[in-house]
Amino acid sequence: VLLVGDAAHGIVPFFGQGLNCGFEDCEVLVDLLSGSSQDLEAVFGEFFGRRKANADAIADMAVENFVEMCDHVGDPVFLMRKQVASRLEKAFPDRFRSRYAMVMYSSIPYHDAMQAGLVQSEILDQLCAGLEDAAQLDLERGSQLIDEKLSPLLQRLGVSLEF
Repeated sequence: VLLVGDAAHGIVPFFGQGLNCGFEDCEVLVDLLSGSSQDLEAVFGEFFGRRKANADAIADMAVENFVEMCDHVGDPVFLMRKQVASRLEKAFPDRFRSRYAMVMYSSIPYHDAMQAGLVQSEILDQLCAGLEDAAQLDLERGSQLIDEKLSPLLQRLGVSLEF
């Protein structure tokens, strides 16, 4: 027996990815069933190997998004980070895309988006320290941090942010 979609991974509805995650399950399963192996046990094992980390990642990010919506949307520090992230996205669209945008508007695997989001958080910590207005953002420093911290990870994961 193989469970896919919502039957396999219930996700809180705070990132809007339950259906998309289920479609990804189907896409991976069709790909595996189209392969050379007719051994369903092997196919199911490979399916689990490909999907488990991504299903766990989107489930975790959905809970984080719930907490964010409940507790942080009025927090000035949170709002500053969002403004800085937006400036980075506009300045470097092929090198920086928010975790939210990676999840919502691309086919980047959830686990990869989650890992990139952790690095982005470190970058935002550094760029927002002492900043009183997002307009004061040092884009040159932002570019340097992206090159040092985020780009190597994205390259290692094989993730492209180009549209």
